[in-house]
Amino acid sequence: MRKLRYPLDNLLKADAKFKWTPECQQAFEQFKRILSSDLLLTHYDPKREIIVSADASSVGLGATISHKFPDGTVKVVQHASRALTKAEQGYSQPDREGLAIVFAVTKFHKMLFGRHFRLQTDHQPLLRIFGSKKGIPVYTANRLQRFALHLLLYDFDIEYVPTHKFGNADLLSRLINQHVKPDEDYVIASVNLDEDLRSVLSSSRKMLPLHFRAVAQSTQADPLLRQVYHYVQNGWPQSKLAGPDL
Repeated sequence: MRKLRYPLDNLLKADAKFKWTPECQQAFEQFKRILSSDLLLTHYDPKREIIVSADASSVGLGATISHKFPDGTVKVVQHASRALTKAEQGYSQPDREGLAIVFAVTKFHKMLFGRHFRLQTDHQPLLRIFGSKKGIPVYTANRLQRFALHLLLYDFDIEYVPTHKFGNADLLSRLINQHVKPDEDYVIASVNLDEDLRSVLSSSRKMLPLHFRAVAQSTQADPLLRQVYHYVQNGWPQSKLAGPDL
């Protein structure tokens, strides 16, 4: 995979002259065949168990989203990777691993938001920070706190997987050529109320047992509540309230 990607990585170097050679075309076609093979990939199905894996190396981030099938096999739905910026390469390893997780859930947001999934990492200290049911530990560094706040948007259980069993995400994070830079800025803890969120909120509202209009109509139909509503809107009288119920 590293050798296949090399001609394409060269095109992404700073000040590199873009020239699509036969070697680039061959690498591109072989890369597509390998990554789109039905032996490796499967179609996304929201009804199946979802597994997200994320890992970081000294030069890049790698992530996969996968399905686990009833027979126990796991197939990848999508791969993702990107290079670390010069500033990110100076992060501590826990910070880079946390960044990889945020990168993964952000990249696969449309397949994850509003659904439960398993989140896998090979960095065990992150389980205490991102998986605690008691909230974010107070001693957590600021950057990891921001990552943890971002992850509050998602419903997941985080689990530790030893590095020797963590091939996909680990490999993707190391395939990055050190000179390749991300093609766009990466923003942490930015919330965008896109169509997915609006759809989830709309669906949730329709599932509520009561609608606010029904409550308003019932209030006006009840003499006692109608009187209370009047007092709340216009002020309570200074004299003794009339009626035994008030």
